[in-house]
Amino acid sequence: MSTFQVAQGFRHLVHRLGDPAEFGVAVSGAVLSADFLAPQTAFATIEQFQSPAWALDFHTAGVKARISGPLEPGWASLGFMRGRTESWFHGHRVHQGVLVCNPPGEGIDGCISPGFESAAINVPRTLWDQCRLLAGADHASFSQVRVHRLTPLTYATMERRLWTARDLLRRADTPEDAHFAARQAAAITVDAATLAWQLSAAPEASADSLRNRARLARRAEAWMREHLDEFLPISAACLALRVSRRELEYAFRSSFDTSPRSFLHSLRLNAIRRALQNNTGDRSTVSEIALNHGVAHFGRFSAQYRALFGENPSETRRIVRLSMKLRRSYPGNS
Repeated sequence: MSTFQVAQGFRHLVHRLGDPAEFGVAVSGAVLSADFLAPQTAFATIEQFQSPAWALDFHTAGVKARISGPLEPGWASLGFMRGRTESWFHGHRVHQGVLVCNPPGEGIDGCISPGFESAAINVPRTLWDQCRLLAGADHASFSQVRVHRLTPLTYATMERRLWTARDLLRRADTPEDAHFAARQAAAITVDAATLAWQLSAAPEASADSLRNRARLARRAEAWMREHLDEFLPISAACLALRVSRRELEYAFRSSFDTSPRSFLHSLRLNAIRRALQNNTGDRSTVSEIALNHGVAHFGRFSAQYRALFGENPSETRRIVRLSMKLRRSYPGNS
């Protein structure tokens, strides 16, 4: 559920997320997808402040989940990592003090873990290009996503400014306060984007093996999603991708902190959940839907589903149907 209010120059939204289908809004302007890889330990909260010239997103999450998807066209996103637990983005382990720089044209590609806390600083293309000039960067563009470990002073300064801006934006209840808060948010956006350009000019430590493992993990993930309706062993993915079992294990451990087998199992359960939520008019039984998604052992399926999502498959379908019935009964509330 989300609530919002509109202040002069920006919009304020607050989300409390408890289902993979709700995570699509996690980064302003992006269209993300999420698959839970472990049971959620606490609701995720996302607070967003959005304007045409900048957007700030503040995240906390109590779940291990695969998160991916494109940014708003033309926008860059800078992920400022604040939480102490490790997560994974573009094959890199990230934690407190790391800045993940997603230039325009590069999407979000990562795996978050419980305790994940970050701020996303979203920058439109025109401002992004202006910050390149401010940074004095002589290269025309980022060649790819860059991940930087900030110095303690830079980290502390950015943290203070970001959370001060958040507090000002929260309390802006007059036009004058809203204008001042928006100016502070714009200033930190410019400074963060300029810093990203400055950091990109420095030689990057060799990370070819990390990138190669991340590419392999994404290729394997795409193959798995295409074959969710088949009960295939991980060896079939290895043969299709022409890699060894050890290579695939390394790729998934470094990119998603899990094994290929566990990842595939989680993808199946998430796909079944989406089918139960979206195909409410389908007369197929839960067992038939599970069978169509490659489930071979029905005796363990319900328990595994309940362990990941906190409810039985039949409860998922019943909750969605009840919600639809209530919306039809009270159309003014939808």
